[in-house]
Order: sequence, then structure tokens, then C-alpha cells
Amino acid sequence: MGDWQGRRALILSAAPCDDLQYVRDFLQENPDCVVLCADGGMKYAQQLGIVPDAVAADFDSSRQAIPCRELIRLTPEKDDTDTQHCVFLAVSRGCKEITLACATGGRLDHLLCNLLLCESAYEAGARLQVLDPHNTVFLHPGGIMVFARSHARKYISLIPLDSKLEGVTLQGMKYPLHEAELTRSHIISVSNEATAEQFSITLRQGRALVIFSEDSAG
Repeated sequence: MGDWQGRRALILSAAPCDDLQYVRDFLQENPDCVVLCADGGMKYAQQLGIVPDAVAADFDSSRQAIPCRELIRLTPEKDDTDTQHCVFLAVSRGCKEITLACATGGRLDHLLCNLLLCESAYEAGARLQVLDPHNTVFLHPGGIMVFARSHARKYISLIPLDSKLEGVTLQGMKYPLHEAELTRSHIISVSNEATAEQFSITLRQGRALVIFSEDSAG
């Protein structure tokens, strides 16, 4: 069993993904990260030419294991998904920063489950972001979060996880808010844009997903 204390983890899930360049870029920027594969994510590790530190699979979306440092065989009849298992394995081994890739295409149930892992990881003591070529998704747990415009994407959206967000303040953005109330049934916080070199999102009460996104080139 590997000790991954303090290291960043990259999890390759099994959703359809035609362009892996964003994963290559991430690995180049984070050469010491731990790499985990969730079942069908093994094919992406092969395409990237990497040997994962761990593979967790019930083999319902792959036939056999690839070379890896640790293989965890799961049963298909279980409560959590292979991707969920990878997240909590990374947390249990000491990873505090987790990036989930190849996780947004295909089935909507898997997509929603993967996005909600941002909150699950936070409650377990880690920060998880979901990454794809056009989106970066992470949890806003409340309080104030400050961002550099250069680290965001063109559009900035705030999606409530609770039925109501209170004390919502957006500063340094095209559509600012001050101590506003947002509800999940009437979302008005989509497709904002940063106008300052630094912008901030404050939530006095409630949790939300923050999505940095951009349109596809095609």
C-alpha cells in the first residue's frame, strides 16, 4: 500500500473522452501526482503511456487489468462507484488535493455523481476539482474565495447545492451581487465573467458548485 501523504492525486474515470491533451497538460504541471484509474479509465492511462499507482475496478467496463502498482478488485454489486472508491482511497492515503478527469461525458447519472464528489471529498477533508477540456468544477463550501482571473476561464457560474444560498456577494465580476439570496429553483448565477485581475465569491450560508467554463473551439 502506497503512502501518498501530501501528494496531489489524479483520478482517470471512464467517461467518453476523445481529447486527452488537457490531461497531458495537467501531468506536465504536476509530475509528482499520484495517478489512480477507475475501471475503464485504464484505457486512458494506456493512451497516455503511464503506469498508474492504483487501479480500482469491478471490470464491468474493461476486460482485464493493465500494469499498475496496485490493483484493487471490486465487486459490481456495491454501493459506491469505482470513481467514488478511487476518491476515498486517495483521501485515506493522505491526498488533500484531487483532480478528477475523463469524468463528464456519457451517462448523466455518472456525471452528476462525479460532480457531487466535490462535496463528498470536502466532507472527508480534501479538495476535489473535476476537469475536462472546457470546464473546471469545484466546491464552494461557504465563506469567501478569491481567484485570479488568469486562473479562471471565460465564464463563471455558481450552482447552488443547498435549496437556498444566503449572503451571496460577487466582486470583480461583470454581474456583481451584494448580500443576495439565490435559490436552487431559480438560478440566476450562470455565465458571469471576471472584470478585475482578482475576483471573489462570498457565501454567508450554503454550499455551491463553482464552474469555470469556456465554449468549445468547434
